[in-house]
Amino acid sequence: MTRNSADVIIIGAGIVGVASARALARAGRKVLVLDRGEPCGEATRAAAGMLAPQVEAHAGNPLLHLGLAARDRFADLAVELSTTGHDIGHWAGGIAHLAFDELRAEALQAQVAAQVGLGLDAAWLSGAELRRRHPRASPAALGALLAPHDGCVNPVELGAALLSDARALGVTFAQAEVVEVTIGHGHVTGVRSELDSARAGAVVVAAGAWSGALVGMPRGAPVEPVRGQMAAVPWPADEPPAVLYSEEGYVVARGGEALLGSTMEKVGFVNETTPDGLDQIRRGASRLVPSLGDVPFTRTWSGLRPVSADGLPIISRDPNVAGLVFATGHGRNGILLGPLTGEIVCDLVTTGETRWDIAPYSITRFWG
Repeated sequence: MTRNSADVIIIGAGIVGVASARALARAGRKVLVLDRGEPCGEATRAAAGMLAPQVEAHAGNPLLHLGLAARDRFADLAVELSTTGHDIGHWAGGIAHLAFDELRAEALQAQVAAQVGLGLDAAWLSGAELRRRHPRASPAALGALLAPHDGCVNPVELGAALLSDARALGVTFAQAEVVEVTIGHGHVTGVRSELDSARAGAVVVAAGAWSGALVGMPRGAPVEPVRGQMAAVPWPADEPPAVLYSEEGYVVARGGEALLGSTMEKVGFVNETTPDGLDQIRRGASRLVPSLGDVPFTRTWSGLRPVSADGLPIISRDPNVAGLVFATGHGRNGILLGPLTGEIVCDLVTTGETRWDIAPYSITRFWG
């Protein structure tokens, strides 16, 4: 580990950690990011890149409004990051959540009504309307909730662009497995690895699935790894982009490729694909788009998502330890929420408060 001190040390170089580093560097802070592996090498590479707050966080879910703000931030972010030479592949052409039985159709129609009641754009597509919009969609689908402003990005390019911009702003990245957050007299003082230590006036815990393994804090972050397996198949180059979603899986088709996913498996830190997992992905994808049922996979992979004890992210200061900030547990929403979380982290470190309502994501909700 580098022995240099910094204004802020960030533990973890996933999307959340890199976005936080970029935001803090833009605010003039000297930032050191430490990670056990390569930047954006775990959950980031396991993601399809869906920006789907209206599909995955319905009315009544505290994630909906933060997710909407995060989704809508990507249009400007794509322009900002274009100077890095990376195209993050931002697409906001809408996501369809398909229903295959009457019970699901009724539930999705109720969500359409609830979202419209909140002033959001949402619509119910009949089966015929769905297939006019997406000719490859399954004829068995009764209809779909359409979130016309949801979409996707390329998560690998997003990570590379944020990383490039952060480095250009002076952020230092180093490979080191942090094992302890050091604290003295109620204030964070830095971090320690097995071989070295580094000092800082603020520490951000953004270690993803490994956040729960850190010691030294009075109370840690209840986060565990959840494995996601994925696969890719060719998508006709003359077919428009499409994102189709159901409870059994999703298809994110863009740029001549369709990403298929994804499993949610509590298997500890075992990061590998399995025949059963890939069969599950195949079944979910072929239900949405039957023509993909027999198409050979061009590649398969897996990653570990950080999921908190209640499924919501942890974005919070520690009220008992000055300078300690948590930004972890984003689960399936790391790509969507990562850049906005970075801006919130910057607010919490530099001013101690933020304009965003992050009360539902406080670390203290686990203390009762």
